[in-house]
Amino acid sequence: MLNKTLAGFFAFFLGVFGVHRFYLGQWFRGALQFAGFWGIIAILNTNPPNDVEEVFGILLATLCLAPVLTAIVFWATPQEKWQAKYDKEALANSRQPQGFAALPPANTKSLKAEGIRYYRTGDYDLAIEAFLDAANNDLGDAGTHFNLACSYAQLGQFGEALRHLELSVTFGLPKPERIEKHPALSALRKHSSYATFRENNFRRLNLIELTTPAVRASPEIVEEEVLEDFNRPPTTPLSTDAPPPGPDLLEQITRLRELHDAGVLTQQEYQKQKEKLMG
Repeated sequence: MLNKTLAGFFAFFLGVFGVHRFYLGQWFRGALQFAGFWGIIAILNTNPPNDVEEVFGILLATLCLAPVLTAIVFWATPQEKWQAKYDKEALANSRQPQGFAALPPANTKSLKAEGIRYYRTGDYDLAIEAFLDAANNDLGDAGTHFNLACSYAQLGQFGEALRHLELSVTFGLPKPERIEKHPALSALRKHSSYATFRENNFRRLNLIELTTPAVRASPEIVEEEVLEDFNRPPTTPLSTDAPPPGPDLLEQITRLRELHDAGVLTQQEYQKQKEKLMG
């Protein structure tokens, strides 16, 4: 980290030798200052003609005065502005919280809370960004996908809304009846594709992706808490002598496979969620 006061000191007292430039890492300018000063001294020591001596005398005075003015400018410049010009790395570090090299990554819960705050202010695009970050942290969180479905539905992007509703049901949505009652999904439920989605047991498979935006859902219908941050029920690891997976677990694994085959889940995501289901 460079010191503004020290740089000014070098410029004021040793500037004719370019010491302040060397201190700032400006090696070329420092070398020019150093060479220029001694070059003029050498010329003046050769007893040149009076007119030449007068010109080089003015140059020498200018060369000596310039660092003094530079020192005054250094001292008068605000610290942050000076660092922005001469010490950008220190300025960047000073803007980070003390005691931390970098801000820690946000966890899934805080990202979901951030998304809900954006949603309630009507900023659905930022809400989606926060929920997608939460989904990247924990793909299998059913509440995150439900919140994404609500956000996309408000933007009229019903294809994405159905996709995330399917994921939320697949990952064990605790209150699936909310899909039929939640006010944030009222516009989606009126769309012709929703009937097919519901009849297909809340699956989007074999449905045509909706790309044409529809009219945004009216916010006036929302009188309750718009989103619900579902808490996933705790899972108990299977013991070595546990019975074979039940029908519900087999159905979830089958759905995961269908989502993978349909391109909704990548191979890595499919394996991760399958391992979670199997304990």
